[in-house]
Amino acid sequence: MLLARRLTLIALLACGTISRALAQDPWSVFVAGGAAGFGGASQAVPALENEVNQFKPTPTTRLHLGAARRFGRAGVAIDGSYAKAGISGYGGPVRVTVNPAITLYEVRLLAGYEVASFGQATTIRAAAGPMVQVWNGDAVVDTQTRFGAAAALAVAVPMAKHLGLIVSGSLSVAGSPFLADGFEGLPVVYEPTAIWTRELAVGVRYDW
Repeated sequence: MLLARRLTLIALLACGTISRALAQDPWSVFVAGGAAGFGGASQAVPALENEVNQFKPTPTTRLHLGAARRFGRAGVAIDGSYAKAGISGYGGPVRVTVNPAITLYEVRLLAGYEVASFGQATTIRAAAGPMVQVWNGDAVVDTQTRFGAAAALAVAVPMAKHLGLIVSGSLSVAGSPFLADGFEGLPVVYEPTAIWTRELAVGVRYDW
């Protein structure tokens, strides 16, 4: 009987703690802009001197819109982004650039955890999860959909009662938006490779 009472008391305390955490960690929506750069995407086979050895999207600015929900120190977020970029050839003495040539739509579903906090509201959160990219434009054949994974580290700083500043860095990898036959007619053979996206973004978060 004593053990049952103790277990009941522990359960009630745990429920109370969870309820307070849910009440104190609200939903959020955010908008952000980021400077994104790309790596990979294609590679000349074999690599040659004085030739363009890689075609990839040029650095660009991405716009983000998303929503998040925190559960204590853990949380989930969905992040959608949009960007337009050019395509450039790298590695040769003459750089070939077509701009704009490609449009990227991306959706990330991220699970996060608060790894550090300062004061009562400034936090550092790490997050990772799956993503889907949709590429279209003159530089790709039809519309290409690719799946991959993303990881991010974000610092959230309060500015007002419901507003906060977010600074984040992220890295993601997915399949190349290019197809092997998309390079037909060029003097060098190019093979698609995984495309890496790195980004530094700044945004505003609204909590409720």
